[in-house]
Amino acid sequence: MMLNILIPRKNYIGNEVAFLQKIQYNKLMRILTLDNRPYDLDHLPEEVDDMRFAILDNSDPANPDYHYIPLIFLESFNAPALVLQIGDARIKMPMDWQVLIGEPDVGDLEMLPLTSINDRGFKLFQFNPLSSFRPSFPPIEIVDVYQEVAWYAPKLKNGQMLCVPINDAPQPDCVYFVKDISRNCEIVDYNKAW
Repeated sequence: MMLNILIPRKNYIGNEVAFLQKIQYNKLMRILTLDNRPYDLDHLPEEVDDMRFAILDNSDPANPDYHYIPLIFLESFNAPALVLQIGDARIKMPMDWQVLIGEPDVGDLEMLPLTSINDRGFKLFQFNPLSSFRPSFPPIEIVDVYQEVAWYAPKLKNGQMLCVPINDAPQPDCVYFVKDISRNCEIVDYNKAW
């Protein structure tokens, strides 16, 4: 869904001016398919032959790995949503989920609740498991909140993180989200994550 929004900005002499900015929002959740394309879960047909989607499996923290697992079950739930600014992209995600954050130079990657993000300078781990040469770390901000949104999301096992494309490109940039995760799986070894 493409929205045209007037956003106030300051020009070079400090006066506020409005300009038209096109902003793209995910209607609902997306997954990365085996053919390296984003797939909107809002438009699933009644039957799907063999659709697989990308995850980062950290169920064994000593050996994190990327897998494409079959889309068998979808969870349907209602939850408040956050509109997230990730670099130049905007996506909508459930408020009670967590995101994989990190820094390019120090430490491991870790899961952080989306409600703990705002104005704290966190950076996301961004990596497409099929086409990225190395990870990047765009900043993340919360820019809007929706009270109640109907969601469809793949059912994941403990330790699995959903690879979510943040743009419509054929080889999209991807970040990693999860609804619930146990304490022993929430830290990912940066050296083994790519």
